[in-house]
Amino acid sequence: MIKAAFFDIDGTLLSFKTHKMPESTKQALATLREKGILTIVSSGRPTYQLPPCIKTGFDSYITLSGQLCYDADGVFRSNPISKTGVASVVEQVKSGCYEALVLQGDRAFCSKLTDDVAEVARAAGLEYEPDDIDRTFDAPVYQFCAFLGQDREHIITDAIPDVATTRWTHLFCDIMPADGGKIHGVRAAFERYGISPQEAIAFGDGENDLSMFEAVGTGVAMGNAWDTVKERADYVTTSVDDDGIWKACEHFGLL
Repeated sequence: MIKAAFFDIDGTLLSFKTHKMPESTKQALATLREKGILTIVSSGRPTYQLPPCIKTGFDSYITLSGQLCYDADGVFRSNPISKTGVASVVEQVKSGCYEALVLQGDRAFCSKLTDDVAEVARAAGLEYEPDDIDRTFDAPVYQFCAFLGQDREHIITDAIPDVATTRWTHLFCDIMPADGGKIHGVRAAFERYGISPQEAIAFGDGENDLSMFEAVGTGVAMGNAWDTVKERADYVTTSVDDDGIWKACEHFGLL
């Protein structure tokens, strides 16, 4: 019996084409709630980048790739990158290794507004403002987005042992604590609500959703998902723009 459903945002709840939630997805979410199934957001986005259609209406929020999790009763997981890890990333940015997006608890900014940064902002329907990279030290950092290719991603993990990387786009990788990732946010939610893995289903489309799939009993890849995500999913539905969430919920008898 499914008691909780976890949802990635970009490419899963929201269309990359319209930046909106399909009506069929809204209907599926409403039906799940009526049946007493917890609906939980699990995203790389911070709270202040959640669109109005997602900012309210869910039972719980796993944000910043599992590093900051909360519900109506408060925060139940807060796991920022270590100060030494932050300093090492800032040094790499200053050395010209890559540009970065800095994601803190209350704000985000980029080290430089490059074409790649602007492209990612457009894809997610967001706007990023550049700022001095030393402002990174003003507040705890939960995640960086490092703009470099997958073939160069190792320069981060080779030099900074207390961080890990993942990605959902070829343009950048997420940098998070070594003990970070959506898997930890999902497990924190299990403990919060007394749910077992077999009682949970998760929906995603990017590499950063794979750890979420590891945590739950059933992982569903969207039709627009990466091939590696489809290969490791328990079920592949249609794309976000082709009623993928509704059809998957119908397939599993959740509607």
